[in-house]
Amino acid sequence: MISIYQKKVTLNFTLLTAFICVSILLLPYIVRAENQVGLSLSVTPTLFQMSAIPQQSWSSGVKVINNNKHPITVYAQVVNFAPQGEAGEGKFLPVFEKATEGTTLAEWITLSKDPITIAPEQSYTIPFSVHVPGNAAPGGHFAAILIGTKPPDVAGAVKVATSQIVTSLFFVRIAGDVVENGVVREFRTTHSFVDTPHADFEVRFENKGNVHIQPQGEIVITNMWGKERGIIPINQQTHFGNVLPKSIRKFDFSWTGEESFSDIGRYKAILTLAYGEDERKFETSITYFYVVPVKATLIVLGILLAFILLVRWSIKVYVRRMLFLAGFDDMIAPLSSKRRVFIQEGDVRIVKGAALKAPVEQGLTDFKLKFAGAAKFLGKFKAVLNFVFEYKKFFASFIGLVLFLVCLTIFLYQVHVSQRDYEIVIDNKDTKTKLSSEEILYQKSQETHKNDTLLVSPKISDQKFDLVLVNSSETPGKAAELERVLEKKSYVISDLRSEFGDSKKHSVIIYDVSLQHEAVTLSKELGNMLLSASPASTSTATSTRPVITVYIGNDFSAL
Repeated sequence: MISIYQKKVTLNFTLLTAFICVSILLLPYIVRAENQVGLSLSVTPTLFQMSAIPQQSWSSGVKVINNNKHPITVYAQVVNFAPQGEAGEGKFLPVFEKATEGTTLAEWITLSKDPITIAPEQSYTIPFSVHVPGNAAPGGHFAAILIGTKPPDVAGAVKVATSQIVTSLFFVRIAGDVVENGVVREFRTTHSFVDTPHADFEVRFENKGNVHIQPQGEIVITNMWGKERGIIPINQQTHFGNVLPKSIRKFDFSWTGEESFSDIGRYKAILTLAYGEDERKFETSITYFYVVPVKATLIVLGILLAFILLVRWSIKVYVRRMLFLAGFDDMIAPLSSKRRVFIQEGDVRIVKGAALKAPVEQGLTDFKLKFAGAAKFLGKFKAVLNFVFEYKKFFASFIGLVLFLVCLTIFLYQVHVSQRDYEIVIDNKDTKTKLSSEEILYQKSQETHKNDTLLVSPKISDQKFDLVLVNSSETPGKAAELERVLEKKSYVISDLRSEFGDSKKHSVIIYDVSLQHEAVTLSKELGNMLLSASPASTSTATSTRPVITVYIGNDFSAL
């Protein structure tokens, strides 16, 4: 037993020693791999757009930033760029000088191919120059500078293979016989019928010209009453979104509106795009979709059916009462469409008028007699109750009509609400950008009040918290309005949002406990707005700093 135990110990020790030796030998490779995986590299600018003429030269530089805590060596390579697919992606094409004979943009760009070492957390600007030859074809030319930590392949193929490559694109427009021509190939929603106010839009734009164009515009969404329920901006504040010549690019958007039964029915989405530098051209397209909440629709249809049956029953009861007062028994003689009823009594022919107002007059007379004959307060109260019970069919019909009219009034009021909160999502190739209706309204107000920017004080640089504005009122645009006010007071707004659902009556400032002084100051700036301390430390999704959130209620008014 002892020898067996000793053999096991010896074997385990040998395996442990071997494992340690192998680990030491592989440690440099493991560290190197970890460094490669954690490599962080960025470049600016990511896009150069320029117009040029033949024989023109231009020089600039690409700034490469080393975000790592150790030095890195990078290599630069120039390649041509061409569109691929409809998602805005592209492919890099190597330079074949013998085949292209100096006609491509990559051949016009000159930069050093020597390795460049960048110090930790430092940057380096790689200089380059562009010379447009005299025989350059008019229109668009496209290239890219690839920067990576591995040298290019000796054969000239595009193989800047590394854990990360950064790219700076070049879009050059050569003057001459430039053709700018685009068309909306398709504009549609992915679903024509939806249960909630949500729609996914697809826009396919084709560039039929010989130069890149950037379609800019918006999609305006209206309900069946013609009220605006959403605006989706397209390429209005970006240098990207270009469509290269002889290609189609697809843009994807999502819209989510605030739920309201008054907005049931057919929606219309109007797409308007503008493009062109030499001459501004426009393209429009329209698509439709239906928002039909099934459960709510069935409930409303049930209410309408019940109301129709109630009206039908009430009319029958009223007509029978009217004929009864005229001396006509509808259970014996057939009903007549005439207002005069003839009843034969012996040798005398009596003519009575079936007056339409007779039941009302008879009811009022009956009420006056009952009420006048009652004694004191308690008796009169019992008389009223007896009268209501006796004419219960009339009062049931009256109450049903009043309730229907109230519901109809509320519905018509909701129909005439000019704006509601909404959110949109712009689906790019790599990221999804979400915008609230408040942010879009703020952007539009900035365009309207361009001259007011001269009155805005420089934004403070020592604001150590994130300031978030949330519109919780019934009126869209209040958060956008408050942002303009606070910007003039040198505040920096981190986020602007809308809150769907029930509106809040009062405005309130929710603040991190560490920001009591800042919250009190802000409250005074906003007319002593209510304050509430958050019990736990809060932060935004993109920042770890403490947060002050202003919830704007119906009581808020412009300062």
